[in-house]
Amino acid sequence: MATPQFNAARWRLDRVPLAAWVGVALAVFAALIAVATSLQAALLTMLAGAACYWAVREARRFVITPNAGGAAAALGLGELAPLIEALPDPALLIDAEGRIVGSNAAARREMQFEARGQFLTSILRHPDVLEAVQAAVREGETRAVEYETTAQVERHTRCYVAPVNWGQARAAMLVFHDQTARISTERMRADFLANASHELRTPLASLTLLIETLAGPARDSAQDRDRFLAMMQVQADRMRRLIDDLLSLSRIELDEHVPPSDRADLADVAREVIDALAPVSTERNVRVRLIAPASPVMVVGERFQLAQVVQNLIDNASKYTPAGGEVVVEVAEGGDREETAASAGRRWEQASRVAMLTPTAAANLSYAFIRVEDGGPGIEAHFLPRLAERFFRVERELGNERGGTGLGLAIVKHIINRHRGGFLVESQPGRGSAFTAYVESAGEA
Repeated sequence: MATPQFNAARWRLDRVPLAAWVGVALAVFAALIAVATSLQAALLTMLAGAACYWAVREARRFVITPNAGGAAAALGLGELAPLIEALPDPALLIDAEGRIVGSNAAARREMQFEARGQFLTSILRHPDVLEAVQAAVREGETRAVEYETTAQVERHTRCYVAPVNWGQARAAMLVFHDQTARISTERMRADFLANASHELRTPLASLTLLIETLAGPARDSAQDRDRFLAMMQVQADRMRRLIDDLLSLSRIELDEHVPPSDRADLADVAREVIDALAPVSTERNVRVRLIAPASPVMVVGERFQLAQVVQNLIDNASKYTPAGGEVVVEVAEGGDREETAASAGRRWEQASRVAMLTPTAAANLSYAFIRVEDGGPGIEAHFLPRLAERFFRVERELGNERGGTGLGLAIVKHIINRHRGGFLVESQPGRGSAFTAYVESAGEA
């Protein structure tokens, strides 16, 4: 049988409340009076006291007390951590002082923080969200806040803020829902209809006019009929390319907020694209020369979309290079963001330069680049900032239409933006233009 241990901390006299001291004093005083009066009265008084003590002890066994709340308060808000961790969406638990007392892996990954106990304002500074947190903690109010962030890729988030009462503590629970895909889909539909209706109007008008001419004055002329049919084929091909480019751009924008995680050899992608475009280059009498290391140049990216980038840049360069000229395609490692921009996009001393896309600065990131240099007439400096706009074509501004949809460079920009990379152009009238796209390097396979 175990020997009972005396717990000194439990019986410390300085912890006895004043009311207990008063009760003890009254009991001792009553006992002394009873003893002085009669021994029998003293015995009855002691029996009555013992009966009262026993009655109080038995009564407490049947009293229901809010132990759950007291235990929860003792455990603290931190005990909610396993529940928060189980949520699929990013979630934060904020105490009355504005500190993060709980979070899940999705929130830490999305907002890029690790330390527990830091203030919410250190990772999120949107005023409407912070105001909703204060309203939840102080007034017990529930709110839903929609906001957007535009660090490099535009993201739309809906944040639900609700009060949490845990024992004596009050906190605010924040749950974040990504609305980017839904909003991008809505915008894609609206933009596609607007762009398609605007750009298809010209070839449709031309087709209508040609059909009317064939049905009228050129009906009996075989020579005119063949000529007009060839013109109709050109307009139909233009419409097909335009629709293909619009659909491609829409698909890219739909997933632009989700960065790729695959690996691809950028040099191998360039070789495949050059081989695929060889018939077009031969028809234009333009030579395409590749400068690339024999070893793989591995990058973080989706191979198909990187091929689209290379194809659009080479096709654009060969279109503006005169017959007998040369397009130079270079693939290499570039170092960090600043080193890559300097080595791949600043080679001509007298050229004008514009960064059409710059990645967010991040430590310990290196990039690989592809630079496509043409032998064309070059581009005036005031046109450079608009090159990646949809449907913008320099030759249209100069009254020298060469065809094309005006979406090639816009497609390149959006793909590189999805890859969290950069897009540069430098051009010098009389010498040519060079477009550089760079994405995160993945090292050797």
